Amino acid sequence: MARMWVCVHTLTGLALGALSPWSLGLTLLAALVVHVLLDLVPHWDYSSCPRVVLWAGLDVGASAVALLVVALTIEHGWIIALVGWVSALPDLDVFDALLPEAKRRRWFPSHWSSFPHGRASPAFGITVQMVLVLASFLAIVLSQI
Repeated sequence: MARMWVCVHTLTGLALGALSPWSLGLTLLAALVVHVLLDLVPHWDYSSCPRVVLWAGLDVGASAVALLVVALTIEHGWIIALVGWVSALPDLDVFDALLPEAKRRRWFPSHWSSFPHGRASPAFGITVQMVLVLASFLAIVLSQI
């Protein structure tokens, strides 16, 4: 199963949090909907690569840094960071894929094996995710001007 990187979910959630005109509750719900929609986008993930634990650590680490930077540097950043965190939260559902012989139980709908995940070659899939990250970063920056 292809997984959109955690940092992509985090950054798009941060952008949603920075731009949303809705109440916090509606924005948090939208963050979960965006997670599902992003899992439909053709992408490539690192779960079948050597050193998957290293890549996962870097991915989660990049997400944590982004959340902290937003929370600490933007006015009301903790609210925006909360939306980013909720957007990435469903990926805890797939954490057990890093563990040997763990049971694979999925509660989030876009993580079910029957969900039509977007898949792509590494070159195209990484490009798609980098475009989403850059667009989200730009949206966050522009929201503060």
